[in-house]
Amino acid sequence: MTLRRQLFLGISLIFLGAFVGLALLGVSGTRQYLEEQLGSHAQDAASSLVHPLSQSLGAGDRTLAETQVATLFDRGYFQRIAVLGNDGKVVVERELPAKIDAVPLWFSSWLTLEAQPGEAFLASGWRQLGKVVVISQPTHAYQYLWQSALEISGWMFLAYLLALWLTRMVLRWILNPLSAIERSALEIQQKHFGQIAVKPKALELSRVVRAMNDMSRKISEFLDAESKKAEQFRREAYQDEVTGLDNRRSFDLRLAQALNGEIEFSDAALIGVDINNLKHFNTEASYRQGDQFLASIAAAAREILGEQASILCRIGGSSFGFVVFDRDQMTLSALGRQLRDRLQGIFDTVDGAGEDFSFSIGMIHFQHGDTRGRVLSRLDLAIESARQSGRNALQYVVEVGASEAAMGSMAWRELIRNALAENRWTLLGQPVVSLSSGEVMQQEIMTRLVGDDGELVPASVFLPMAMRHKLMPEIDQALLSLVFRKLEERQGQEPVNLAVNLSNQSLENRDFMNWLAGRLAQVRKHGVQLSFELTEYGCSLDLDASRAFVDMLRAHQVRFGIDHFGLAPTSLQLLRELPPDYVKLDVGLISEVAQNETARALLRSIVSLASSLEVEVIAQGVESASQVDMLLSDSVTGGQGYHFGAPSAERGEFT
Repeated sequence: MTLRRQLFLGISLIFLGAFVGLALLGVSGTRQYLEEQLGSHAQDAASSLVHPLSQSLGAGDRTLAETQVATLFDRGYFQRIAVLGNDGKVVVERELPAKIDAVPLWFSSWLTLEAQPGEAFLASGWRQLGKVVVISQPTHAYQYLWQSALEISGWMFLAYLLALWLTRMVLRWILNPLSAIERSALEIQQKHFGQIAVKPKALELSRVVRAMNDMSRKISEFLDAESKKAEQFRREAYQDEVTGLDNRRSFDLRLAQALNGEIEFSDAALIGVDINNLKHFNTEASYRQGDQFLASIAAAAREILGEQASILCRIGGSSFGFVVFDRDQMTLSALGRQLRDRLQGIFDTVDGAGEDFSFSIGMIHFQHGDTRGRVLSRLDLAIESARQSGRNALQYVVEVGASEAAMGSMAWRELIRNALAENRWTLLGQPVVSLSSGEVMQQEIMTRLVGDDGELVPASVFLPMAMRHKLMPEIDQALLSLVFRKLEERQGQEPVNLAVNLSNQSLENRDFMNWLAGRLAQVRKHGVQLSFELTEYGCSLDLDASRAFVDMLRAHQVRFGIDHFGLAPTSLQLLRELPPDYVKLDVGLISEVAQNETARALLRSIVSLASSLEVEVIAQGVESASQVDMLLSDSVTGGQGYHFGAPSAERGEFT
């Protein structure tokens, strides 16, 4: 086959796959929307019948109840309306078979609409009478879905024919250089849908570039739309409407991430700001002015802390919380003073508010392993101390962390260095399981330091000190050396899939990266599928270094995953800018999903966007079978947590 025909066939298949995928996604989205509308329509109808039916059945007038049901049912928009007694028996019922007109049978059989029934309870005073159940007639929904499918398919088919025509025109003459097109194809394979910047002088090659750019643009536009939808759900769940900062729910979840060791840091500071007598200001001025005032406070915090703070939240009606990682006391003191001075300038512009209208700033430090209650209690005490110190005061409380107080920073450094010299490390493994099949997808490998007394030291205890003393590259190398040695010992056994977390400090160390590249060149000889994970927070610290690391992994056919994903404001942007092979959703998000519909909508949008990018979604912190069922219904691929098995030394042996 000629090169011209090979190129034509290859590009045609890319276009075909892209447009078919877009068409299917469009139809699927329309079906989901119609199912929600049918359920909403049925629920509205059920709610509208509550009052009249409660009166008629409460008076024992069944004939009137039947008339009320028939009046609504005879309009033809419902498949079934039934009134059930407390014993579940039918009191009044009107029902018709599902009517599907003007739609092919194969289409309605392939794309069924599962409309949820609407239900409302009936009561007369304190007496429960039963409930009314309404199911909408799907006739119009099927017709709308059929017409939408025809329209989407038609436009996709025309676009495909246009793309084929452009491709055929361009490929009449194959000119030199095709490297730009080759790079673009590789970028698409790596889920980057950029534009080809080169503008060849040759007309034919220029048409190829234009056709590929059009395809990338259409796919990028679709992904942009999915990203915006997911971002909207995130704003509804975790963003404060007045200030644009994250809300209290986001603050609690992300603070828990930090306290539980899911974010790498050696030291952290929590800054709290309380606006005193805001309620009185709202009463005297207006709530609108109060909201504008709070928005100006948030803007000032972004201006002063934006480059320094990783978490900026409004945590109450008149309270703000900001978290800053790995900054020395001198820097933190300067930030506190700058924030105080900036807020003072804002308060000075408020006329007639009175001396009682003021602010108080408290600053404290916290470490891995601190409890949320203790951290917030210390912050409250610091803010109260500032309030007692005077108007618009700042109170910076410096305490020694619990782990450092017990041993001292240099003692920890010596302990870690001795462990490195004596190779006192052990491996633990925890399974990641397919939710649909129950099969183990991978083993996540983690390390524990063996103390001088032979006891295992948890990572959350020694890692902060290791980071403070820049020892993470050595620890990561020790962990991987142990992994590679065990892999060499198990040659000839069943293939194994392993996942290992790395620190951002290691990515910045050239010697470590060169060593890792050399070892990865040999790893596939041992029958292993290796994956490396960076935390969401770690990726955002240095995106360029993370991208270079991922490029190195791709070159060695090693997978890449983002750990503790989904809570940061930049999560969805990161998914586009640094597409992984899989993401592991944070424990906090998974725990929220079961009790918060907005959080669940966010999860579904993340899954939808990840699916479009061919990224697997794995849930962390899965603790029960009910969570498994819920996650399966939301198309989550895998799960990790104590429901499937705790980290153990046995699994650390890759058995």
